Amino acid sequence: MPDTFPTIAANPYAWPFDGQWNAADTALLLLGFHESTVRNVGAQSELAVAMGLADLAHSLGIAVVVSQRAAEALVSDLALYRSKAVQHRGDNAFFGTQLEADLRQRGTHNLLIAGLPTDGLVHATQRTANDMGFECLLVSDASKATSPARHTAQLRMTTFGNGLFGAVADSAAIHAALAPQGNLHHA
Repeated sequence: MPDTFPTIAANPYAWPFDGQWNAADTALLLLGFHESTVRNVGAQSELAVAMGLADLAHSLGIAVVVSQRAAEALVSDLALYRSKAVQHRGDNAFFGTQLEADLRQRGTHNLLIAGLPTDGLVHATQRTANDMGFECLLVSDASKATSPARHTAQLRMTTFGNGLFGAVADSAAIHAALAPQGNLHHA
C-alpha cells in the first residue's frame, strides 16, 4: 500500500472522506487564472496563494493541472505548468476536453481545486468532478468570486448536505497536512 498524506482539516469533514490520499492519486487543478480574470476580480492575493500551493504540490510530485479558456492568456506565474494546460471553451474545464480521461489515466481520484471565479468556472468544474466521482477539496483562499457574497455562497453550497460537492479548506490547512516534517504516513 502506498504512503499517504495525513487528512486535511476541512469543512464539513476531514478531507478526503476515506482518509487516503497520496501524490500519485491527487491533482491540483488551477482554474481560470487568466490575466484578465485576475485583474477584473482583483485576485492577486488568491493567485499568490494558488502559486504557493502549486509549488508545494509540484515539490511533492502531485500533478498540477491548469485550465485555460480559449483565447485568454494565462498569468505568467503559471509558465512552469503551461504545458499541462487543459484548453476549454466555457465555464467547465471538463466539458469538451480530455481532462477526465487524463486524470483517470494518471489514477487520480482526489482533486484540490483553486481558481477564478468561484461562482463560475470553479463551481461548475467542481460540481462536474464530484458527479464523476472525484473527491474534491475547494481551497477557499486560493479562489475568488465576482463578489464576497457570491464567494461565501459558493463555499456554503459546496459544503451543503454534509459535503454535497466536497469539502472546503484554506491553504494553511493544506500546508499543515503536507508539512515536510512528517507529510507521509506509512501504511
